[in-house]
Amino acid sequence: MTGTRPETDAALDAASWAAGERYDVHDAVDTLVMDPGFVLRLAGDARYGRPGPRGHRTMPHRGEYELASGELWVRLIVDTTDFRTRPAHIWRPADRAGLADELVALEQAGEPAIVAWVRANGFVGVRADSRERSESVEEIGLALRYLASARAILRAIQDLAGAELRAEVERQMTYEPGFLTEVQSDPDHQPMAGRNLARRYGLEVPANASWSGAGAYVQALHCLGAVLAGPMERLLKVSAHVAPTRDGMRLQGSILAIGPLATAYQQTLDEASWPAITYSGSIAHISWRAPRRCGHCGLTFRPARRDQHWCGQRCRWAHSAERRRAAKAGGSGSLAASGALLG
Repeated sequence: MTGTRPETDAALDAASWAAGERYDVHDAVDTLVMDPGFVLRLAGDARYGRPGPRGHRTMPHRGEYELASGELWVRLIVDTTDFRTRPAHIWRPADRAGLADELVALEQAGEPAIVAWVRANGFVGVRADSRERSESVEEIGLALRYLASARAILRAIQDLAGAELRAEVERQMTYEPGFLTEVQSDPDHQPMAGRNLARRYGLEVPANASWSGAGAYVQALHCLGAVLAGPMERLLKVSAHVAPTRDGMRLQGSILAIGPLATAYQQTLDEASWPAITYSGSIAHISWRAPRRCGHCGLTFRPARRDQHWCGQRCRWAHSAERRRAAKAGGSGSLAASGALLG
């Protein structure tokens, strides 16, 4: 069972995205707004010129324009391609394995990397509009930071347990250290205690049941759903929720938009559909058998063990070979630099 609906997967698999031939970058003014879900974002209607003589627009200059309350300067990327004479480069985001992690790394690299990526691939798609003609570096970075936080919690669910898992979730959610442990120890009064969250999502856990550390996973899944829900509903017309299954619960959702960012969220939802929290008899436990994506080729497979990240030996060997080549290239560069210094 994957995290998205079949019709959603089919729509995204068939979706293409356009990259123009020319993108200009210049100063503009945008406005900070707060969503009903208390998600801070840029309005996305950056003003990059004022009406001038004969209808032409003049660019605002930082030394001449006085910002109003809530306004800020942004670096606006504008598609100036003349599509009447220059055809766009068309590509399919769904064909690019690891796109979500690529976008997270892009946010961390800063403005030059973001502009270079847009010039090569088109806009990121923060409004999921294939006809978009401008996006600012700042709104792209803000959208990708939400994605980065979601993927950090996802990796924590996959790789950590207990106190370590709670600590990483607290860091990503900007909770006070120890908050999730504190609420877990008071299930009679705290709605975010693991047992109470499980009951909220349709999994009735008897008071005498053996929880075996599953509370941390339930809390983490709940927080992952919260991190995904706001930005996705606003930017991508997406829903993400923890849903009951026949014998437990798991995170799932649906996407009704296209574009690189939408595809990155689809990949995240697919990966977030495991592990599943299951309940049998009087024991709540974690199932690691739900499908996940191969870390090398991107195909979905059902793992045989918790730490299996590749669909088979061929991808595992290919990944190991890539790491060896990267290490060898790094070592050669170090030796060359040392030789230059000695020479």
